[in-house]
Amino acid sequence: MDKKYKLWNYKYDFSEINLKNWKEVLKDTFKLNTRKIALLSMLFAIEILMTIISKVIMGLAIPMIVGVYTIEISFFVILIIYLCSNYIYASILSITAIWFRLLLGSEPIGLLSMMISDTTFLTIFAISFFVLKKFIFLKFIFKNQIKILIVLICFAGLISMIGSGFISMLCNDKFIFEMYYLSDDGSGYWKMLLWVGFGVTLAKYSINILLFASTLKVLLILIKQSRA
Repeated sequence: MDKKYKLWNYKYDFSEINLKNWKEVLKDTFKLNTRKIALLSMLFAIEILMTIISKVIMGLAIPMIVGVYTIEISFFVILIIYLCSNYIYASILSITAIWFRLLLGSEPIGLLSMMISDTTFLTIFAISFFVLKKFIFLKFIFKNQIKILIVLICFAGLISMIGSGFISMLCNDKFIFEMYYLSDDGSGYWKMLLWVGFGVTLAKYSINILLFASTLKVLLILIKQSRA
């Protein structure tokens, strides 16, 4: 591996940014070339395919929980897009894929809730993973870097899913449920819905983090070979 680069063998990772190399890091992170556009296009197509599978097949296999929540398995592709590019591009493609579900019959309130949840998770994950890489992964020498990255991904994922769960619960409490014409009648059903939603959020992101982490070794090889 080139001594100039600590994670990739052909470009800077965003976590390597400092006062001396910030221009090069930003260029490596955000510049779009033919290879990167092709890679992102392919991954976005996979995300759409996984969205359809998650919506249709998983929707039949796992009915809506308490008539409100569903568990989707397509978000791990957004994490792959984030790893291959950056937070901005991943967010744009994530939001596009979410609203694509309108064509599959999803209702807009549920998509708004999903957008809030996924964007919150991705934001917290990007910040957490950046900090963990910069102050742990890049500061010490590890014999098995892939295992360390998987541990850091799982830790960042844990922080992110808890944060996203609470933000989603807050949004449900303040306005999402009201958009469904639900109201708190004091029976305890409202709080039950909120905490079930929190649990569903944890389950959803746990599955997606595990899928993402399980493909990491292959992903790193493909990304380095594609040099996107």
